[in-house]
Amino acid sequence: DIQNAINSTVMVTDEGTKTVETGVEIARQTADAFAGVADAVNNMVLSNQQILLNIRQQAGAIEQVWQTTNDINQGAKETATGISQTKFGTERLNQIALALKEMI
Repeated sequence: DIQNAINSTVMVTDEGTKTVETGVEIARQTADAFAGVADAVNNMVLSNQQILLNIRQQAGAIEQVWQTTNDINQGAKETATGISQTKFGTERLNQIALALKEMI
């Protein structure tokens, strides 16, 4: 009876050891899986930060293009005003020239 009890205890202990080893292996695999998830999340955060930086740079570039377009538009308006003034001045000179011609 004692030998049977010892043998049963040894078998139960072996089974318990195997169960613990299996549990430890499952825990290790779970930890590895969580480490993989953590790495993936970290990579996603880094990617999102890079995307945000790119968006900010693009917004700055768009702002510069917009400002340049406004500057060109303002320059075109000033040129049109200058052309109108030149036209008016030329017409006025023609009128004066005709008036002088009639005096002679």
